[in-house]
Amino acid sequence: MAVTAPDVTAEIARQRPALCGLLGALVRTDTTNPPGDTRRAVDLVASRLRSAGVDVQILADEPKKPNLLLRLGSGRPELLLLTHLDTVPPGDPGAWRHPPFGAQLVGTRLYGLGAGDPKGCAAAMVVAVETLARLAVPLAGSLLLALVSDEEVGGARGTEMLVTRGFLRPDRVIVGEVTNNRIAIAEKGVLWVRLVTRGRTAHGSTPWTGVNAIRAMVRVLAALDAEIGQALARRTHPLTPPPSLSFGTIRGGIATNVVPDRCEATIDRRTLPEESPQEALAEIDRVIARLRCEDPDLDVTVEPIQTGPPVETSPEAPLVRAAQEAAITLGLDPSPVGYQQASDGRFFSVRGVETILFGPGIPELAHAPDEYVDLDDVMTAATFYAQVAIKLLGRS
Repeated sequence: MAVTAPDVTAEIARQRPALCGLLGALVRTDTTNPPGDTRRAVDLVASRLRSAGVDVQILADEPKKPNLLLRLGSGRPELLLLTHLDTVPPGDPGAWRHPPFGAQLVGTRLYGLGAGDPKGCAAAMVVAVETLARLAVPLAGSLLLALVSDEEVGGARGTEMLVTRGFLRPDRVIVGEVTNNRIAIAEKGVLWVRLVTRGRTAHGSTPWTGVNAIRAMVRVLAALDAEIGQALARRTHPLTPPPSLSFGTIRGGIATNVVPDRCEATIDRRTLPEESPQEALAEIDRVIARLRCEDPDLDVTVEPIQTGPPVETSPEAPLVRAAQEAAITLGLDPSPVGYQQASDGRFFSVRGVETILFGPGIPELAHAPDEYVDLDDVMTAATFYAQVAIKLLGRS
């Protein structure tokens, strides 16, 4: 007798204790990035999957940052479930009422660093794939799972490496990120820029004999804020937050009584889906060019240090339609939303691959003390991933 979507849903429900146990084990496993060592987490998941009779492949560009891949079925089309295993550092431990690696359970809430972002997604995806394999659901194509490293610092050793080297070439992608179990079809792009101003040292008692690099940086940042930052609030997109310009770091000087000859600042610029990081960089360059015209002695350099294209998938795409059908079945709101942060989805969207983001957890809790995820939502996410796979790949 053919396996149906209700059969899969019921089997996932029976797996609740196993899913909760896996999530707790992942949260107790330190994968903070930096340093981004995910070996123990990958070994944990790989051992579980192999025990269930599912073959996995481990690929690593750096030994401490492995990536786990598996495939069910064969051929095209390929649906990829992808999320990351690394987390940001916990920050001040004193700010946490529940230990960041404690995986404490309070009611249906599991507390801990990465409980939602992204280990709730990882546990849900693993159980979804495990269930489809256990029930031998026939697939007309391939279902892939990728649990990657390095996302929190750009993805160079994780998704970017897997895509650029041809290990991942899916037709459709669901990226596991914290969306409160909403279907996100758009996210802003990202541009990180390093600014460096240079001057000339002098004694602090005679500052007019030197050139103050910090003062020059203050002028540059003030101009960028006035000419770009304030204007961004007037630009809108129906799904994402407004574009933004944030000054992230600033460093300069060697002593209070020495005029600084160097100052460095970094900028985080988020772009709307219809903008490009290249356009955003050109906008910054135009402001700097105007400042140089006003002051030919201004010594400032602009260096892009990270770029990421935005994500935007048509609401009419087959992946979105299948996701909405699954959401309705599960009693979720099927209307598309935008994702507030940036994700590994950009590596696929820029290549024209249908990409959505979906996962349990409240976005505002990500990267914050006392992060938690509701286990009921994790169970729903696992069922969602499995149902979308059946809708897109299922064969009667």
